[in-house]
Amino acid sequence: MVPAPHYDSFDDLNAHLEQRCLERQGDKLRGHNQTIGERLMSDLDALMGLPVAEYEACDHVSTRATSISMVRYKSNDYSVPVAYAHHDVHVRGFVHEVIIGCGNEVIARHKRSYASADMIFDPLHFLPLIEQKVGALDQAAPLQGWDLPDVFAILHRLLEARMGKPPSRVCCAYTARQWASGNTCKSCAFWKHLRWMLYRAQSSRPLIWVQLAMTL
Repeated sequence: MVPAPHYDSFDDLNAHLEQRCLERQGDKLRGHNQTIGERLMSDLDALMGLPVAEYEACDHVSTRATSISMVRYKSNDYSVPVAYAHHDVHVRGFVHEVIIGCGNEVIARHKRSYASADMIFDPLHFLPLIEQKVGALDQAAPLQGWDLPDVFAILHRLLEARMGKPPSRVCCAYTARQWASGNTCKSCAFWKHLRWMLYRAQSSRPLIWVQLAMTL
């Protein structure tokens, strides 16, 4: 197309193209007696019906997760839950998204990267491993730049006031599954208050429960 169109998203571009096509249905092209819309109706009578299953406009790749729970697709690495390390996986590469499955289960979704040698992490994939290696929390690459809710900064200040110095360890000890099961120290007033703060901060999504290893 000349000039090249500029839109913020593919959805906006598709909406524009659809509108332009509809506007041209009353036009007649040189050498034809019928309008574009009339010729379209004739073509539709000859076309086959749409398939029952929706067509997925994506690239399909079968590969294997590495020992560090990463899956290579188009020169970039995408994370999967640590439980799927060394598993055979299937990658569907869409224009904007990469979906990774194992068997009949979708195990990871990532925004697609078009960089080279990029590493795309989901911090939640690595929480079970961090629980076992709490000392790696501050240095773990998958957790760098993790945009946590403001309640965690409040939690840090509460601990600092409680301990008299910045907390030396913060360990991701419970995931959302344990939170949902109620497997927490409910008898402790401090934990009850923290649970309330976390609920207020992320009531619209599964909560990430954080337990503190308050050893000096």
